[in-house]
Amino acid sequence: CRRLSKDYEQNTASSENWIFLAMIRLMIRRLA
Repeated sequence: CRRLSKDYEQNTASSENWIFLAMIRLMIRRLA
């Protein structure tokens, strides 16, 4: 059970990073 929660935390963190990268890409496209 504890291991499952750890994997879940890593998955949520990675998804947040993907959203962050996507936002940066959109901003770069607008500036370019």
